Amino acid sequence: MKKIYDKLLLMLAFLALLGGVALYLLKSEAATNQKSSLVLQPADNPYQPVPIPNPGVKDATWPEPGHQSSGPNWVYDVFTPPKIYLDAAGNFTPVPPKPIGPPEPFGIYLATLERKPYRIQLQGYSGSRTKPEEAVLFLFDEERQLKFNIRPGQSNDESEVEVLNFKIDRRVYGNSNVEVIATATILNKRSGQQVKLNDNERVYEPEVSVVFRSEQDTDVEVALMIEPADPVTTFETPAGKFVLKEINLEASTVTVEKEATEEREVQIRTLTPARINQPETSKPVAAPTESSDDQNTLESLF
Repeated sequence: MKKIYDKLLLMLAFLALLGGVALYLLKSEAATNQKSSLVLQPADNPYQPVPIPNPGVKDATWPEPGHQSSGPNWVYDVFTPPKIYLDAAGNFTPVPPKPIGPPEPFGIYLATLERKPYRIQLQGYSGSRTKPEEAVLFLFDEERQLKFNIRPGQSNDESEVEVLNFKIDRRVYGNSNVEVIATATILNKRSGQQVKLNDNERVYEPEVSVVFRSEQDTDVEVALMIEPADPVTTFETPAGKFVLKEINLEASTVTVEKEATEEREVQIRTLTPARINQPETSKPVAAPTESSDDQNTLESLF
């Protein structure tokens, strides 16, 4: 019984397949007949081919380039040269204004860099640390190259100086390192300024002397007095215009800028002096304690 059902299902599936194929063929034939029944009609103005004329052979003539408005050396019209220059008259030219050679020298060199010491220096003292007002100070006059003794509150007319105040500081570093610094406040009678001196280091003038000389002309010299904190100064020599940009006292160098022109670009150089005049900065030799010789010196003060 089961086999009969299987055969019936198989026959039904086969009949369904045949029906689908027949339906597809019928639809395809109907679509073909519909396309064949369409009649294509041309437009009212159908396309007509246009003949292409045959051009004749012509000879072209090119005129010679005439005088250019940019100068006699300018022979370019459409195309430009890889480099264009301006001559003295302001016209374009492909010719460089002057032959390219070695770079132009800077023009100056730093002759001297001098840091002038202050005219009065404290070299030492003699007396008790607990009574600095009774001490004897050993001062040195840089201008007179002369050493003289003076007490706090006294004046020296020859050196034009008065000692206003004197103190002695004792500083302890760690467990055993002790540093004693003596500081004197003096009045410069020449300028009316008060200056602090100490026996631990030299004191210098606020301005630095800078001297430039020409590399080509030995008669050309530029001497400047400049404050290192604000050194920007402009000066001029036959070699061009220069600007002093910076002073480095630790390295003993100066930075100078040479201004640009139409022929050259800006040049910046760091110059080292040919001669450095800077006194020794080492600590002066400490004065000896009061002795018999010092007693004679003290007596001469009274």
